[in-house]
Amino acid sequence: MARHRSQVGRIPWAHWITLLVGVFLLLGMLTIHAYNVTTSPAAPTEPADGTVDIADNTIALVIQDGPNPKWTPRILDALRKHNAHATFMLVGTRINEHPELVRRMLTEGHDVGITGLRPGDVAQLPGWQRDLELSFAQQALAAAAGVHTRLFGQLSEVSDEVLLSLRRDGYLVVEPTTDALSLPWGDLSALSATARPGAVVGMHDTGSVTVDEVNGLLSTMSPRGHRFANMSEALIIPRPHEEAGFGSKLTGHLAATAQNYGGTLVFVLNALIILAAMLAVLRTLMQLGLANTARRVAREREQNPPPWYSPPVSVIVPAYNESANIVATVQSLLANTHTADVEVIVVDDGSTDDTADLVLALGQPGVRVVRQRNSGKSVALNTGIAHAAHDILILVDGDTVFEPETIGHLVQPMIDPTVGAVSGNTKVANRRSLLGRWQHLEYCAGSNLDRQILNALQCIPTVPGAIGAFRREALRQVGGISSQTIAEDTDLTIAITRAGWRVTYTPDARAWTEVPATLGALYKQRYRWSFSTFQSMWKHRGSWRDSGPSGRMGRYGLIYLFAFQLLLPLLGPAMDVFVLYGMFVADAPYAIVIWLLFLAIQTAGQGMRCTWTANHCVPCGVYRCSRWFIDS
Repeated sequence: MARHRSQVGRIPWAHWITLLVGVFLLLGMLTIHAYNVTTSPAAPTEPADGTVDIADNTIALVIQDGPNPKWTPRILDALRKHNAHATFMLVGTRINEHPELVRRMLTEGHDVGITGLRPGDVAQLPGWQRDLELSFAQQALAAAAGVHTRLFGQLSEVSDEVLLSLRRDGYLVVEPTTDALSLPWGDLSALSATARPGAVVGMHDTGSVTVDEVNGLLSTMSPRGHRFANMSEALIIPRPHEEAGFGSKLTGHLAATAQNYGGTLVFVLNALIILAAMLAVLRTLMQLGLANTARRVAREREQNPPPWYSPPVSVIVPAYNESANIVATVQSLLANTHTADVEVIVVDDGSTDDTADLVLALGQPGVRVVRQRNSGKSVALNTGIAHAAHDILILVDGDTVFEPETIGHLVQPMIDPTVGAVSGNTKVANRRSLLGRWQHLEYCAGSNLDRQILNALQCIPTVPGAIGAFRREALRQVGGISSQTIAEDTDLTIAITRAGWRVTYTPDARAWTEVPATLGALYKQRYRWSFSTFQSMWKHRGSWRDSGPSGRMGRYGLIYLFAFQLLLPLLGPAMDVFVLYGMFVADAPYAIVIWLLFLAIQTAGQGMRCTWTANHCVPCGVYRCSRWFIDS
């Protein structure tokens, strides 16, 4: 497709970066969610003794496995009632779920520590995974309360190696000792009977039993002069909390979001995958129905051919720096077999190369060159229209080559005075590379087959700039080529339909065009197409309320564009992310089966384009097509 400097800017790398960052963030959220919903290795059934050497008459109450939305507030109420402090050893995932309880603990003077990201015993994990668990738990604490902690609460006795590693990382580990009081976990009777009540008493934040035990312990021991302290008060050390940095807070908030909304994200992804599959199946069914219709119409056309229509035509070629292709384009137009007059007007849109000089050097009497300052493709087309002598106008890109019979086939539908525009059949010329062949398949089985479907629905939204015929009166009625959108062809086609004219498609009128040969150029082209399609849809969004051809365009054509040219391509990356998540994170190998099934449906849709009549492949129109996907 010809490019014009004023219309197509350089697509910045930020778009690539944004896309990649979005995909990685999505995968990251899904990964964190999947990791959080699993559990660490289970702790021993009976917790280990929880004691340390602390001062006499001091009880360090440690509450494990919180915060719990039902029971933690009641424990905090009991502690506040007796003016007592405790230490809460928290689980990272539960911190993310109930950050307000963590903030209340700190506000009321309690110490907080961590046991890991997930319920379970991190001491039994490999070193790298234990470090990951503790790091995520610290980030959860940073997001909830803006602090880190140096306290680690164990669930079972740890090896000397693990203990040394934790201490080296700066953690204060509350561990059982042999020379201190050995108190069974939560056994209040043993504590009441002891003569030396300085102890660490551990309890699980798991239910009403814990609340009753806390209340009983406070009521029993407080009158005897025992002091209930948090860990830092019991050991007479500074508070174990320090301000978390901005990076930790940000990471913690992202991780918390991934955990809290990961399930919703998975649900949304599943819904999107189902929607994509439904759209793919619907499109395939429409293509299948079209194949049968195309075969029937082709037979009828061969049995009862209409009279040949041969009006004079003006061919307008807007060109900006097309020195590599313009000669081949003009020569192909001059080699046409159309029996009436063919006028060729090349509009040089301020080219900085020798595009215009190359055309003039041909010395052909039927070719005119009009020069203008670089003003964009839409202005160049309007300039050519103003200089054209005939009422049937063919608009051609400067890098497109016509077959000899193309002009004749393209104008045949114009025999009907209600037809305002005709779309031709665009083919890929440079398809030697893999990228070119992929685009060739897309043009044949995608764009051209879509036009067949939309032609049957009488709501073709785009006559491509590479090959299209227009009636001058239709162009005059819609005000010429508009420059309000990036892709003037879609805007113009919709406007002509809304004005009451018919727009049709003829697959026998073939034009060979150059497609992007690099991924960067392809991205720029598709970005421009997608954005301009959305622009045109938005500009004509009110057409769905209209009656007649305009309403048909709004209720069928624009919905088709939205579903299959905007929504379905956007769902592609979501499906890729879903497959990666299912295969490598969520242990769901069936995801690849769904993905392959989706590709199979898409491939089947590609094959639908090659349906046969006597000698022609319909709808591509290639004479004696030898095999699917590859034209003669």
